[in-house]
Amino acid sequence: MRIRDLGYSPGTFPTGPSNSVLDVPGVGVGQVTLPTTSDLKDVPGERPCPKKGVTVILPRPVDSIHIPCHAGTHTFNGNGELTGRAPIEDWGFINMPIVLTNSCSLGACYDGSWDFMMSVQDRRNTDALQRAREYGTPVVGETADWWINSTVRETKISAKHVAECFENVKTREQGGEVLEGSYGGGAGMTCQQYKGGTGTASRIVDGQEGKTGFTVGVVVQTNYGHRQHLQIGGIPMGRIFGGPAKAHKHAPDSSQPMDKKIDDGSLLVIIFTDAPLLPHQLNRLARHATVGVAQVGTYGIGRTFSGDIFLAVSTAEHPIEQLTGENVTIGKTTETYKVDVVKNESIDAYFEAVAEATEEAILNSMVGARDGMAGMDGGFVEGLPVDRVRELLSKYRAPMLSEIERAST
Repeated sequence: MRIRDLGYSPGTFPTGPSNSVLDVPGVGVGQVTLPTTSDLKDVPGERPCPKKGVTVILPRPVDSIHIPCHAGTHTFNGNGELTGRAPIEDWGFINMPIVLTNSCSLGACYDGSWDFMMSVQDRRNTDALQRAREYGTPVVGETADWWINSTVRETKISAKHVAECFENVKTREQGGEVLEGSYGGGAGMTCQQYKGGTGTASRIVDGQEGKTGFTVGVVVQTNYGHRQHLQIGGIPMGRIFGGPAKAHKHAPDSSQPMDKKIDDGSLLVIIFTDAPLLPHQLNRLARHATVGVAQVGTYGIGRTFSGDIFLAVSTAEHPIEQLTGENVTIGKTTETYKVDVVKNESIDAYFEAVAEATEEAILNSMVGARDGMAGMDGGFVEGLPVDRVRELLSKYRAPMLSEIERAST
């Protein structure tokens, strides 16, 4: 079940075939989800047990992962981490996988990225000099799953499970899918004081006349927000639901001020497109994810103890960055390359597509986690009441859309 199944389709741009980041050609996703401790397991008919996990995203096929992808970032609020941002700011590209997980597993996933890349280089028989010239810094994002996994040390992911996640990576053509809600890195996360986690969506932007269009795909790891700010399709759902969210003892009363990291959480938004965009343009795309976040979290987003970090990546064809001439001297030899670039006056469509896909991915993360999840302290984080959401969308949004249709005729 996804948000569209409840009667809300954000925006006007068409989606890709799977309405996921896997609609961007060449992008692959792998996920691993497991109980927070080895003695836990899901029991049919009972509430889901606490979980942790990892999500891996490859912007290019495995044997091409070293080829750069232009990239840009935006920090909406900085109480969190996405490693590798300094090289992105300096070089304007990434040539590494992107890994999403919980806060205490960041180190293991960083190590796992190195292990994966060195294994790929071993398979390619890459010599020591070429390894150095293909250097990239691992890109690992984290959010703190401490509402559900209050026994924080237990949330650490093992190297074995990180390696398994890399092995699980598949593109759409290979039969891959992005499991939403309580799967992968989003396994233990919450959103707007309901169970959240992993979500995805895509949009298609028209190409130049006579040419194929481009795809924008988004993956989110949601772990932010307060119930009273929740909005879906312009309807203030959180205020209609009323009262504090039913959650365990670490969850604050939604009517009270929030003043701690554990209260505010974080949000990761990872944007991919096959459109040829330069780093400064991708910085702008990353910023515009904020528009989509605001469609769901309204005035309650980007709080001071939240870590809201957004990354945009172009998978368009990119020449190698290494010098190729004979007897070259790095730093004293000039070589150039040419790339296609989306014109500045075309870029507004991408801003809008990013906002739409971000909004939908966030909502999909909540709908996907509708069963809620038990906390390690014995409490429970409830899932989004999807039947009530469907009812309210039918009651309030359907008449509004009818009015819009009448006004346009």
